Amino acid sequence: MADYKSNLRELFTPNNERLLAAIQITKGGSGKKKKLSYICVSVTLTKPASAMISKIKKQDERKGDQYKKQKVYDLKELRQVNGKSTTGSSTEFDLVLEKTIIRAAALTLTEKHTFLGQLHKICNRYLGPTPQPEFLNIPTNYLEVAYSNMEHIRNSSNQGGHDEDKGGDYHAITEQEESDLDRMMKECDFAISDAEKFVSSLSKDLNVLDGQNIHSIMGSESQVNSLMLLLDKALGEVTSIETQLDEYDLMMGGIASQMGQMKNQESFIQITNTNHVRLLDELDTVVMQLDLSKGHIKALREGDLSTDSGIEACTSAAEALQQAMEVELPHGLSQLQAVVEQQKLFAELRQRFAKRLFDFLGQVFLKQGNENSIPTIKEPGDLKLPKHFNYHRNLLPYRHLLLWLKKADKTKHTELSTCYTKSLNRLYTNEIKDFMTNVKTSFMEQGFSSSIKNLSGSQTSLKEKNKKFGSTQSLAFKGMGKKLKAGFKTKNNLRGSRESLASRISENEVPSYKRFSTTFREVLAELEPVCQEEEVFLVRFFNLNVDSVDTMMPGGSDDELDDSPKGVEERKKYQEAQVTKEIRLMMTEIFTVVENELAQLILFGKELDQYNTLNMLVVIGQRVDYARQQSDGSFLAKVLGSSLVKVKTNFDDFSARKIKDIDDWNLPKGKKCGVLPFVLDFENFLELSENIFRDSSRRSHIDKAYKYMMQAVIRAIGRNASESQKTPAEVVEFQNYHHLNACLASFKIAALDQERKEVKNLYNDAVHRYVNSMMGRPMEKLSNFFEGVKMIMEGGVRAEEVGYQLKFSKQELRRCIKEYSGKDIKKGLESLYHKIEKHTAENDNRLQQVVWQFMQEEFISQYKHYEDLITRCYPDSSIRLEFTIKDVLDYFTNIAMSQKA
Repeated sequence: MADYKSNLRELFTPNNERLLAAIQITKGGSGKKKKLSYICVSVTLTKPASAMISKIKKQDERKGDQYKKQKVYDLKELRQVNGKSTTGSSTEFDLVLEKTIIRAAALTLTEKHTFLGQLHKICNRYLGPTPQPEFLNIPTNYLEVAYSNMEHIRNSSNQGGHDEDKGGDYHAITEQEESDLDRMMKECDFAISDAEKFVSSLSKDLNVLDGQNIHSIMGSESQVNSLMLLLDKALGEVTSIETQLDEYDLMMGGIASQMGQMKNQESFIQITNTNHVRLLDELDTVVMQLDLSKGHIKALREGDLSTDSGIEACTSAAEALQQAMEVELPHGLSQLQAVVEQQKLFAELRQRFAKRLFDFLGQVFLKQGNENSIPTIKEPGDLKLPKHFNYHRNLLPYRHLLLWLKKADKTKHTELSTCYTKSLNRLYTNEIKDFMTNVKTSFMEQGFSSSIKNLSGSQTSLKEKNKKFGSTQSLAFKGMGKKLKAGFKTKNNLRGSRESLASRISENEVPSYKRFSTTFREVLAELEPVCQEEEVFLVRFFNLNVDSVDTMMPGGSDDELDDSPKGVEERKKYQEAQVTKEIRLMMTEIFTVVENELAQLILFGKELDQYNTLNMLVVIGQRVDYARQQSDGSFLAKVLGSSLVKVKTNFDDFSARKIKDIDDWNLPKGKKCGVLPFVLDFENFLELSENIFRDSSRRSHIDKAYKYMMQAVIRAIGRNASESQKTPAEVVEFQNYHHLNACLASFKIAALDQERKEVKNLYNDAVHRYVNSMMGRPMEKLSNFFEGVKMIMEGGVRAEEVGYQLKFSKQELRRCIKEYSGKDIKKGLESLYHKIEKHTAENDNRLQQVVWQFMQEEFISQYKHYEDLITRCYPDSSIRLEFTIKDVLDYFTNIAMSQKA
């Protein structure tokens, strides 16, 4: 086992690959023999190197340790590594590749974590800049922190710089120093053997050098004297220079007063010039800021708003006008006549252009709303809503002008927004109503008769039509007729009773609840993109973002703004909430028809077939979850949430009605009873619901309904069993509980585990009660005899003394035994079997055999009880019953086989 890695290396080496990591894995069940295989990670030795993941299988052990590659994947295909657990003892892990998933289990937890840690290192090293796979549920201490290549290079270069700094004080010895050192070491070969002699030699050399240094210093005295002379000469030159500087200072003293007067005059001139320059600069700035070109003025007054060039010119002019009007002027300059006149011009241009823009866009919006106001006739089955991409594309160039209008004239901007919402409301109302009408018409034309096609236009309500044509439930039982009412006299096995609702409808027709589910999904799939596209357009066109919202919180002022991180965060949240509220308000004004039409469609589906409520709950629940993930406060999330509430209410009503039907069902008087109709109906409901709610996020709703219906079914079985006149109550109970238990076992619904146990217990209890009531005492005299024996034993008589009692003597016992021969017993059992067969005629033969088996066990139990009393009370008497247990078993078997034949 320990050498498998070396054996695996021999598999990769001939292919010019190097094995980096390997792990033994198991796959399959928990039996004694586990199929061992290996997962290996290797790298090619060629440049550039590429890493591979291989799955290796060991050949038959009789052929030796031979390995064979099953599958090979490129490491770049690895997307995710899931360790399943960070703290538990699970050895399982998943390698999620681009096109497949490798599920495996290591032999030990340590091997698993070690291999996954090695895989993490290999990915960091060989994948480079490509996306790294995601490592989940793996202890962090087994994972190596991966750095990017750039960081690795930078760290390496920084490390190299530090090494250079650390080695900056090091200087290599010169050749001369090296030769001197060699010479000294050669002369002092004895240094290792005689350290004192080596120290003495070094001291002598040092004394010689000190003497030479002293002689050298004494020889340089003449040079020192020469240096002192030069210093004295330099001091004389410095004194001469200071004298000249004093003379120059006296000469400059007379000129200072004259220069002072000239300086005062020059300062005044400089101040005057500076003031003139500043004034000119200020005027130039004001003129530049308040100047509006003739082209901009012409664009604001006469610019064509219907062309791209005209829109661009008007946008540029409006922005220039806005900037000019927002210039902050000093208090003095704002009073100048020219400035006042220019500001009046700006106000007049702003007012005229705002009105012109308002009138133009208002006409555009009205035209857009009126163009599609006349409903178009569509072909049935064309479940498509018109797209408004072209309208949005044509209007988007005006978004900058709308932003300018919002700043320039908020009243007109608000009126324009209202005009847009009203026009689009008219447009979407017509389109969505036509779409919904087409949906209903198309649905009815696909699978219903001409009388049902006129549901929407007839004065007869859908409920009355439903009574006439029947729902999915009624269709499912249509062919069964009076047999249901009579108690299902026809023999049906479990498979027949579990026939689904869908299969009971005509094979050439798709069930209505399935077709409606598809239609409902298509409706939502059309409505959602339309609402989302319109919402995106509103945000862009009307500039509905945080920047356009007031920063002031309710109850505050601009002077009290909290600039702390917490205050900034609160303002941001408030602004985002305001934007969401404004968007939702506009969407609500545009799509007023959506919620009402969805409500009508939900009602249409409900009245068409009650089972449609199940599909609608699942479909709209999925849509609500997705919409809330995108934006919990969006218009779409609110509308779908409201529709979900209606569907949930319908579902609760549906569940309550089903429970009431079960509680109100009564067994027809004077009729035999088999598996009750509401039990079969509940089975069909389980099958249909499981197909709909499998893997649904609304699973909790159906599980709750299951529990309530299950309790109602159990109550109804007990009540109808007690009221049955032709069939014993115990038979009614164990037949229905048996069927119900088999149904629950086949569906394996976790929420009904407790109820399944309860049903099984009720079934066993009913069978035992039936067996006891039918068996009674098959050997009545013998039973009475042994009951008397038991009573006197309880009264204190010992077992071995019972035979001396006159009433319970051996002779009396033999007389009782002779009355019950094997032939009499068999005849009595045959009569009992006919009764059981008569009672359980509504069920398959398997249930009869189960009851017969219970009867056999009860009879043998009584037989063993009598044998035990005879052995205890009449020892050595050789008294035995005239038939044995083997005879009893043969009787029961022969009777059962003869009836089958």
